[in-house]
Amino acid sequence: MNLLFSQGLRGGFLAGCAALAVGGCSRAPSTLPIEMAPVLAHVVQLGAKKIYFNGAAFSELVKTPPVWLGAEDRVSSSEHVRAMAQAVMDPKLFRQLDRQERFEVLLLVGDPMQFRPLMEHLLKTQDWALDRVDPWSLVYRRGGAETFTMESIWNEAGRWDKAPNPVRAAAVAAISERLVAAGRLEAAGELLEVAKKLDASGAPVCAAEGWYRLARGEWKQAVAAADRALRSEKRFRPALSVKAQGLYFSRRFAEAYELSRELLEEAPKDPVMLFMHAKISHEVRAFQEEVLILRQLIELATREKRSTSWYDLYMGQALATTGKGEAALQSFDKALADPELPADQRDFAKSARAKVQLHLRPPGDGWTKIPAE
Repeated sequence: MNLLFSQGLRGGFLAGCAALAVGGCSRAPSTLPIEMAPVLAHVVQLGAKKIYFNGAAFSELVKTPPVWLGAEDRVSSSEHVRAMAQAVMDPKLFRQLDRQERFEVLLLVGDPMQFRPLMEHLLKTQDWALDRVDPWSLVYRRGGAETFTMESIWNEAGRWDKAPNPVRAAAVAAISERLVAAGRLEAAGELLEVAKKLDASGAPVCAAEGWYRLARGEWKQAVAAADRALRSEKRFRPALSVKAQGLYFSRRFAEAYELSRELLEEAPKDPVMLFMHAKISHEVRAFQEEVLILRQLIELATREKRSTSWYDLYMGQALATTGKGEAALQSFDKALADPELPADQRDFAKSARAKVQLHLRPPGDGWTKIPAE
């Protein structure tokens, strides 16, 4: 028996995926070797003593450790390093670390898709100001007036003025993507136009346009941009990811499912891709596959001591859809037990739980219906 409407969390998932599109930009292209020296020099100039950095930043920092990197933070086995790496997927853990250490600067390096949950948190809070953007990283400062300006962005992009057009276009496009991740769509659009004039058919530029279109809710244009990138480079992963999401938002679920499966085969342990594929699986009614993936995600989060409430909420819906009502109630109860579950998710969990309860124990069978609080 299908215990919940198949739409379930669809509205919430669309909101989550839109945020994923904002945070789901590609890595800087291979034609653009990573350069950490400028951003590290900038961090030193800020004079901060407490600096948060993600896992991708750590991989670069340990190559030539800056003076501010303490001994504990120079080894990957450090519990402190592991906690900071995990915090990008768990804003609750980030807040705990921040309460303990009171970070002054945040350094986020690499693919914004991998730190999407933390980016969502930063976009909502008023505690952090965007300070610097380059093709590989984002820097935030605590409080104060935002120092991000278009002048500083153009100065950064100008470092590639003498590079060949494809390289220059890739750099400008990568900056545009990170501005999309930071929620600065107007600035991202300006840089994207420059990148398109330099190399309109290049895969990095077309993929950057795809992320920009996704963030603006222009699903068909996003798919079209991804297709242009794939004509230039057949297996360009950022473009494949854009296309999968564009197909999903366009309700072309079967096509999105096939493409998502391909992406997951290439990165079977990527929690962002796993979650995306779980929800696409739900839309094509591959419910058992959805449940299996959600179990993987819950086990992974539990091992890393991250919150599982978001996954528990979706697991409750998936189990209810397959007729496993008692197990669904347990998943909803787990989600509701988290005091930091956002209000909209808490309301959905209470409502969904009440529906399952009603199906399992309808009025008149000796059970008392438990109303949603």
